[in-house]
Amino acid sequence: METRLILHSDSISRSDVHTFKAAALQLQKDYVNLGLKSELQFVRSGKDIVEIINKQKNNSIASLDIVSHGNQGGIHIARKLTNPIESGFIQKRAHVVIRAQTNIRQNEQQAKEIEESMHGFYTNWITQKGVSYYYNQSFDSSTDIRNLTDIHFKNFTKNAFVEFHGCRTAEVIPVMNSYFKDNFAKEFSDNLSNEAVVVGHINNSNPNYSPNSKKSDYRHGKIRAYKGGRLIQDKVERSSLKFINSSTPA
Repeated sequence: METRLILHSDSISRSDVHTFKAAALQLQKDYVNLGLKSELQFVRSGKDIVEIINKQKNNSIASLDIVSHGNQGGIHIARKLTNPIESGFIQKRAHVVIRAQTNIRQNEQQAKEIEESMHGFYTNWITQKGVSYYYNQSFDSSTDIRNLTDIHFKNFTKNAFVEFHGCRTAEVIPVMNSYFKDNFAKEFSDNLSNEAVVVGHINNSNPNYSPNSKKSDYRHGKIRAYKGGRLIQDKVERSSLKFINSSTPA
């Protein structure tokens, strides 16, 4: 029997938690309207995501939707630390240098303390480190963070559909992608069959501006789509696209 998973994540912001859940419920409603059952679950960490995927049967996951925060490195879940900790010299300097290339700059005084911890699902350890530098967050790989190597990809069907509804999981940063790793959506796609499709946003996503009049819907804005690791849609508007096994079927 085929399984359709809809996962919505935790967040530091309670309003974001509610927004993710509302978008997940909209997806579930759309699957119901297609005559398809889906399994909706709340996830607090990368560990939760991996455990849910890995407990499914071999060749059973027809679709996976994850509604969460995201970035080029993966599904980002963070929490406030009860007690801030001092940022190390390398992390502090890296955070300042990276943020100097953005519109949200930080100085060393602002980066002096780490106030948040990471708990998400990322490409690999190097990517985790880069994300921690960008957000000036701490992480402990021995706890609830997980990477792509932890996934049993054999549990996905041959023509599975995967959509990451959060920000920037399919963003391309030329220097980083040339020398380190591809974006999370591409890396995920590399592990699936040649017929499976993975969709991710290339910039910030927002459920409030959907052209289809659905209040809680991230299925709009510019995306990239990969099929068996091959780019099949580049910088195209999501709202008009149809995919086999998706909530917007071909």
